[in-house]
Amino acid sequence: MSQLRSRFLSFFDRRAHNVVASTAIVPQGDPTLLFTSAGMVPFKPYFLGLKSGLSRAASCQRCFRTTDIDRVGTTIRHLTFFEMLGNFSFGDYFKAEAIAWAWEFLTKEAGLDPKRLTPTVFKDDDEALRLWSKQPIVNPVIRLGEDTNFWAVGPTGPCGPCSEIYLDLGAELSCGQPSCAPGCDCDRYLEIWNLVFMQFARQEDGSLRPLPQKNIDTGMGLERLTLAVSGKKSPFETELFLPIVEAAADLLKAPPDQNKLAFRIIADHARAASVLAAEGIIPSNVERGYVLRRLIRRAVRYGQLLGHKGPFLHQLVEPTLKILGEQYPELAKARSQIENTLRAEEDRFLETLEKGERELRQILETKPQAIPGEVAFKLYDTFGFPFELTKEICVAAGVSVDDQGFARAQQEAVQVARAGWRGSGEKATLNYDAFAKENVGLHCEFHGYQTMNLETRVIGVFRYNKKTAVEETKAEKELLPGDEGEVVLHKTPFYAESGGQVGDKGVLFDDVGNKVAEVHDVQRPHPDIIVHHVTALRLIRPGLKVRAEVDKHHRETVRYHHTATHLLNAALRQVLGPMIRQAGSLVAPDRLRFDFTHPKSLTEEQIKAVEDSVNAAIAADMPVECQERPVADVEPLGATVLLGENYGEKPRFVLIGPSGWKDPHQRYSLALCGGTHVHRTGEIRHMKIVKESAVAAGIRRIEAVAGPALEEHQRMMEEGQRKQLQEMLERYLRLTAEIQELTGKPFKAIPRRLPNPETDPLPEIKRSLEALRELEKMLKAELQNLKAQTLARQAHVGRITLDIGNVKVCLQKFREAELATLRSMSDEIRRELGTGVVFLGSTEDERLSFVVGVTQDLAGKTLNAGELAKTVAQMMGGKAGGRADFAQGGGPDYDWDTLVNKVTSTIRATVRHDGGS
Repeated sequence: MSQLRSRFLSFFDRRAHNVVASTAIVPQGDPTLLFTSAGMVPFKPYFLGLKSGLSRAASCQRCFRTTDIDRVGTTIRHLTFFEMLGNFSFGDYFKAEAIAWAWEFLTKEAGLDPKRLTPTVFKDDDEALRLWSKQPIVNPVIRLGEDTNFWAVGPTGPCGPCSEIYLDLGAELSCGQPSCAPGCDCDRYLEIWNLVFMQFARQEDGSLRPLPQKNIDTGMGLERLTLAVSGKKSPFETELFLPIVEAAADLLKAPPDQNKLAFRIIADHARAASVLAAEGIIPSNVERGYVLRRLIRRAVRYGQLLGHKGPFLHQLVEPTLKILGEQYPELAKARSQIENTLRAEEDRFLETLEKGERELRQILETKPQAIPGEVAFKLYDTFGFPFELTKEICVAAGVSVDDQGFARAQQEAVQVARAGWRGSGEKATLNYDAFAKENVGLHCEFHGYQTMNLETRVIGVFRYNKKTAVEETKAEKELLPGDEGEVVLHKTPFYAESGGQVGDKGVLFDDVGNKVAEVHDVQRPHPDIIVHHVTALRLIRPGLKVRAEVDKHHRETVRYHHTATHLLNAALRQVLGPMIRQAGSLVAPDRLRFDFTHPKSLTEEQIKAVEDSVNAAIAADMPVECQERPVADVEPLGATVLLGENYGEKPRFVLIGPSGWKDPHQRYSLALCGGTHVHRTGEIRHMKIVKESAVAAGIRRIEAVAGPALEEHQRMMEEGQRKQLQEMLERYLRLTAEIQELTGKPFKAIPRRLPNPETDPLPEIKRSLEALRELEKMLKAELQNLKAQTLARQAHVGRITLDIGNVKVCLQKFREAELATLRSMSDEIRRELGTGVVFLGSTEDERLSFVVGVTQDLAGKTLNAGELAKTVAQMMGGKAGGRADFAQGGGPDYDWDTLVNKVTSTIRATVRHDGGS
């Protein structure tokens, strides 16, 4: 496998191609894609003419396609994660070379039999047909239609014919139809390499106009090539999958040859989930997180169908990394993160799966012809039960599912959720690729490392359309005073949000010093474009000369927190170990937030050790040096990187500590980062961890404050604690007054001195808060007990005490008694009865609440409080729940005598059934 990769890349390296390393699965700088789905994705700017300087390239690119999830295992062609081998030309060579090199590599380098290979061309591409005829092919070239042999980026734009090369896997895999030939959907003919000749631009009217620069984009799945070279009939039989299948068979105690579909799905999803988790993706219900969740849960579900009831997928990470870890060492380094992510999601799914499946089985027992979409969505939304599993179970039961109804219910839920943030400033983004293409050569230069104030000019203006709830961004020729929109500058000192650091704020001035616009935020939606979100104060048009000035205070306070984040990352590695990885961050002027992989919460000792380490580094006043260096220096220097981040050819290294370039022991931290930082750690002054919490399973979060913002934070915390103490004192005095009213005796304050929230020092405030919290618990318990005693001393109006068989039954109704009081009374009456049942109720505001208590000698044997409570609740149209010895419920007010008759008749029937008199 590794030899095939290297042989392919070496083949094209010898033909003057620039061999480019695989980028991450998560595309960088392209918000239109969830995942890198093809080898050409990293080269998109070159194909679109937005970048130059590269004429030939070759790569082995990690890819992921969500469209194939449902078909994995049903054919040999569909995988979710795969590696795509490709060679590319940007205005250099074209069809002749692409065809000749493809044939040469397959037949000579890979050693495939020409008799098994059949080239195909687009039906109107006579040029490609002529070029293929010059090769020593055995099988005649086949012309195919636009659906298979014509590539297009969309309805309009770059497009061109394809030439696909098919491998014959043998007649035994044929569908048996007379028309079976290359292009058939059966498994006999496998497309092994696709050559795309990008030579046209489709116009709005559908016509094709020749491109000034003709490009080549080819793609060949490594998994398919491995199948072909090894002589296997399926990729799951090759070294890329077989070790995972074998490991899964040992874990699941099931034979793969008798369960091909299940083991193919498990092996594919184990690989794909491992790669996604390694890039810091966390299972969730949206976007990339949902895809990862779906993969994990689908694999676990097939494990269950094979009879395995526990988690297992995380144990397949080891064989997966033995396959991929050598080629992609960053995956091997993330092993702990991958295993923790998969295990946590497996556990979560197994907890919800039983409830959801039980609910679905109950629905299917009613023999429906179809499952409504809203019912399927309820299973998904309430129980976390995947829609795909609902469909699979229903199909097996011969019941259809309303896909469109599910989509409608899901969309309605999204619209309800959006109501919470509508108008919050979220804006749909412009097609910046189109804007960049219209402005060829555009490159917005960032000068913010050197200055926070410079002369520049406006080169693009976009105005928000305020008529829509979710604002659209439209290209305009001007912004009028009061308009909100985006401004692109030729060069800018404003830092665009990136790497967790928020964007700069500031002002644009005209050449006479008038304020032109206030800058609220800065983003980089495209690699070559920096947009400034502004409110216009004067007319703004492209070409306007302006002076861009960054808010210095905002930038400085952000810098303190960004350098503190690097110190925190290094300190966590020191205290918890080198296996922790960053999973997200926020660097703002008032705080920092750092998410990292760790399976459990930090102890107080660990938090203190981390904080002490950071503050020691701050006190040491270490130098902070930023330097651009070749990407090849990352590994030898041991720099910390964020998985999934593309740092470019010359990333920016941030070194904290003296002499750290040569001696790792002399530095505190070395990381790749494009953010802004202090010059020496001493500028930060101090950092305080204010919170440690869980974000998701296997992901922890630390929130901290540093620099001058810490003083403001401490002041606000002190004000908050003084206010909290004042409120607690008021509650304390109200409680003592209530107790005094119930007892008729003066209540002496337990503290020798009541604290003063306004004048007491902060340490005293903290001690007073802790003391009063404990005192408040005690007073509440005392008050509840007194209320119960007072209620019990009331005249027994309405109380009924009966003997039913050998069971004593006490029933009583009150007015405006709290449930807590009814519980307390129930306990007291049960102790008095010794053996029996208590049924107490209380009415308030046309509602009736009740409790049922059963003594331990009868609970779960003769009588069940929970079942009795549900019987009462059903009669009154309410709800109830509880245990065998105690339950509670409530609903609309109901005739008490009717409820009493229901309770006594139910008890009588139960006692008689159990042999009572």
